[in-house]
Amino acid sequence: MDVLIRYGFSIEEINNMMNSNPDINEISDQDILDIIDILVNVGCSEKIIKNIFITNPFVLTTEITEIKKVIVKLLDVGIDDIAILFDTNPFFLNVDYKEIDLIAKRKAKEGLSKEAILDLFYFNSYQLI
Repeated sequence: MDVLIRYGFSIEEINNMMNSNPDINEISDQDILDIIDILVNVGCSEKIIKNIFITNPFVLTTEITEIKKVIVKLLDVGIDDIAILFDTNPFFLNVDYKEIDLIAKRKAKEGLSKEAILDLFYFNSYQLI
């Protein structure tokens, strides 16, 4: 948990995250740093990362390999600004990477263009998940 304090989270914010996801107690500082590194590498600012962790503390207990698979799949379907997507909907980090492809294919079968599907991911993602 020290890494969260050093990253700028208040004790109250950390307590709120732990109340939502008690499993946070079991993760190492290195795991948190690895998740932060992944998010920085896709363009997330410190502010976005803090928003992601506060809004979706379950990302802190998600397997790092799963987070990487989600990012790769989002890039595969055409998402070019992962940081904006995660800022607007940090819960995408909880979606199984296989579901992302299925969602895109389902929307295409419904007749949506690729641009419309990408807009749904960015702006109306609550309709997808």
